[in-house]
Amino acid sequence: MIVTIEQLQQSALYSEICDLITRDDDDVVKMQIFAAQSLAASYLFKYNLKEVFGDDSSEPMVAPTVKCPALEQIIIVIACYYLIRQASPNVDTELYREDYKQAIRLLEDIRDGHNNLTELHYVEDDPETPEDESNAIGVTWSSNPKRKNFF
Repeated sequence: MIVTIEQLQQSALYSEICDLITRDDDDVVKMQIFAAQSLAASYLFKYNLKEVFGDDSSEPMVAPTVKCPALEQIIIVIACYYLIRQASPNVDTELYREDYKQAIRLLEDIRDGHNNLTELHYVEDDPETPEDESNAIGVTWSSNPKRKNFF
């Protein structure tokens, strides 16, 4: 995981609030961080996810070498929102809900190409496949919603 429990407790939720919500179970916090990381990964398909988040056999390359504070903050915000949904002692849930919505909007902007995480690398092209996985062309397209005319 590229976000640790300590980072979450130092930047968003106090450790005593985290302990109240999770009943002193760090596995619950890890599960919510992993869920937030998985949600972020679903939007970041253009990037090399194995390099960013790691897998079962390798550690993430982002955390020790290249810092991506925007991505870390997005994961922290989403994980905090997931935690306070379980219980919210002395926590303003509306504030976290608004932060969560902004984080999702930012992930959607990154997915749609309106924003970019410059610290991360794109997926490299596999020469053994006919497709260009690298998105090196950089061309995407979409269309407007279908109009409905009423007379």
